[in-house]
Amino acid sequence: MLNVSERTERLQQRSFFDELLALRDEQRRNRDDAEILVKGDELPWELNRQGYMKWYMAPTMDDIVMSVYMMYLQRIPPGSRSGRQLVQGGQICFAWRGGAGYTVIDGERYDWNHWDVIQIPIRTKGSVVQHFNDSDSDIEIMCCSINDVHAVGADKGAGFEQLDDCPEYREKQRTSQAVGAERG
Repeated sequence: MLNVSERTERLQQRSFFDELLALRDEQRRNRDDAEILVKGDELPWELNRQGYMKWYMAPTMDDIVMSVYMMYLQRIPPGSRSGRQLVQGGQICFAWRGGAGYTVIDGERYDWNHWDVIQIPIRTKGSVVQHFNDSDSDIEIMCCSINDVHAVGADKGAGFEQLDDCPEYREKQRTSQAVGAERG
């Protein structure tokens, strides 16, 4: 760890105001060519530990004009579930396609149908959240929250942990490992 005088000397070599202006200029240049219209049919579905997701706005996207929100569509196959996460909360989830399902927040079950909105409350120690599909067809949930990842960190003050993976991701991992073992 640096002592105070070393840190002071290092900081004196910089102009944080000039760096802020440079960042502003870089952001302006990036926004000149950024996407204003995000077309859902151009976005790929990814299978990750949380499930099938299509990202409209993400903290690491640098080709869109706004970075204030995080927004994604999550698809859950019939009879399946999302991964289970510890999150800060402050997210809204709109059940916009498919049938009935439910969400478990901190052990309490909330049943919903398409066109319903699930609100993940902000809690000091976060909330444990998982979505379930009770129907015989895919459901899709549009999720949106403020993108404060760069302001307060990905943990958002309460921790951000993947507590359990969705079944489809586990199967993909198991299949990949089996193929790798056969080749090895």
